[in-house]
Amino acid sequence: MNNLARLSVLILTLVFSQMACAETTEETTTQAATDKQSTVTTTNDVDTFLANLKLKVPSMQIDYAAMSPMPGFYEVLTDGQLIYVSEDANYLLSGRLFSLQDGVVDLSAMAKERADLMRAPMRKAKIDRVPEEEMILFKADNEQYRVTVFTDVDCGWCRKLHREIPNYNELGISVQYLAYPRAGMGSSSYVKLRSVWCAADKQAAMNTAKLDQEFGTDTCADPIAQHLDLVNDFGIRGTPALVFESGRLLQSFLAPDDMLKAVKRDKETLAAANSTAQESASD
Repeated sequence: MNNLARLSVLILTLVFSQMACAETTEETTTQAATDKQSTVTTTNDVDTFLANLKLKVPSMQIDYAAMSPMPGFYEVLTDGQLIYVSEDANYLLSGRLFSLQDGVVDLSAMAKERADLMRAPMRKAKIDRVPEEEMILFKADNEQYRVTVFTDVDCGWCRKLHREIPNYNELGISVQYLAYPRAGMGSSSYVKLRSVWCAADKQAAMNTAKLDQEFGTDTCADPIAQHLDLVNDFGIRGTPALVFESGRLLQSFLAPDDMLKAVKRDKETLAAANSTAQESASD
């Protein structure tokens, strides 16, 4: 197992260990804890830093914050972007941070990895609560993996991904769609997606929309606004956006073989983390 995989297992183990311990509390407490969108460290120093930062930039949505490897700065994930802010919240740096101590190491990429792992259980819990009838599912006959895909019918890479669904299915990978009209509610993209979600045969409507760029005129009480809430909660900024079974997020197209590698790695990491968490809870 390489260093990145070990880091993934370790962080997910810590997160799921905390979740396993929380199962002894009342369900409402667990639900509220899972729904928290921010994974900000709660030490006094970080709390003071966040309070100062909020005073300076009240509108900033902070998804994650922790001490940076660069002395005197915190790493902050906001609106899907990683930035660095001085401890007194007087200075902000935007860009990638590299370490030169042992070769060239991309510390910003590692920080984003940590933030994604910390937020994965929240994403998983929220997707698990979406009724299947509000999704459009292309299920593999021999399903072994399931990937949630936020999609927009006007997205070229989304259409490319859709053309690969038969190949994903052959590999045991089911694809369940949620809607992400990037232009927002009321836009042309939204109207097109609404016609798909409101069709009597949603799979056929999605095929026609993605492959032929033809759309119906059906309307209904669609769930697209709720899907957009998840987009904002998860920090998604592009399509296609893939959410794996662990809650890990990847905003990219993957060819079938690469998708299989990704879902296998995700499932192995999640299984290892859950196993370790259960062992810790029983001690």
